[in-house]
Amino acid sequence: MDSLFDTEQSTTTGGGANVGTSARDRKKAAEANAMKLLPKIIEASRWGQQDAAEKIGRDIAQIIETTHPTVAQKILKQFAGAMRPTKIVRRPDELVDFCEARHGLDDVILPEAVERGCRAVVMEHQRMNELAQFKLAPRHKILLYGPPGNGKTLLAEGLAKELDLPFLPVKYAGMIESYLGSTGKNLQSIFDYAATAPCVLFMDEFDGVAIDRGDSKDVGEIRRVTNQLLILLDRLPPTCMFVAATNADELLDRAIQRRFDFVLQLPAPTQDLRRRCAERELAPSMTPGHDVTCHAEAVAGLPLANLSGLVKLCQRIRRDLVLNGGAGVHAIIADAAAN
Repeated sequence: MDSLFDTEQSTTTGGGANVGTSARDRKKAAEANAMKLLPKIIEASRWGQQDAAEKIGRDIAQIIETTHPTVAQKILKQFAGAMRPTKIVRRPDELVDFCEARHGLDDVILPEAVERGCRAVVMEHQRMNELAQFKLAPRHKILLYGPPGNGKTLLAEGLAKELDLPFLPVKYAGMIESYLGSTGKNLQSIFDYAATAPCVLFMDEFDGVAIDRGDSKDVGEIRRVTNQLLILLDRLPPTCMFVAATNADELLDRAIQRRFDFVLQLPAPTQDLRRRCAERELAPSMTPGHDVTCHAEAVAGLPLANLSGLVKLCQRIRRDLVLNGGAGVHAIIADAAAN
């Protein structure tokens, strides 16, 4: 089929007449041709003509791939062949938020092996089309487990930022209802919405819904919720990265655990991680006009439960710099050591 742009792109006569065309002129021409098709893609989307909208979107990407390669790749990422959604589902506002990720992986203090694994998964999604040629899909069901306060939520958001995808954290209070039948329906609504377009869906406190069905104390309705979750995970398209987090992985149903293709432990922080976190939080860029990096080693050595507690202590130090010129820093550290 001829491109929709064939009749709209500028033409030249006389061999080599456009040889002297500047890069700026080519960029303007590409932008002009792409702009002409924007009303068409909006019209096709409005009337639910998905195939037509995809064709126009791909044509736009082709036109601007030389002058605007990043934008072209973002457009193409929305069309993942057979994995694209077949319908648009309204967001269940009471069940899930729609956020723009603020922090990348560089902003999360992670063990080296964990960071390396996460970047490998990000690369798989960035090269999804190459994997598809080998009948492969990127790993997209990720389980994070470990004690609280060590970066599971930040890591999920970091993955969304690296992939330039919407971050969809589930509202746990809205999902879990006193009538367990409603919980199953809520899960269905959440997964249906997440499947409509590329995104990172994040569910914290995952052990609250993926309960071990072998536990004799559980009622039948809870088992049905776990069974439904198994089906939803199996049907989730690779365009949706699902990240689940739990502080109690031993409570998870074993069949649920097997559905994840990437499992990561975020353990209690080592001394090295504590030091890296303290050095970052007390860096001169965070304390304009002051240098308190000399306290990083002492802060890292304090008996704090997790990295979250360490970050909060460093924030107390920075507040004291603003309000008291740092006069209370030693007292803050001594108080934390005593407690």
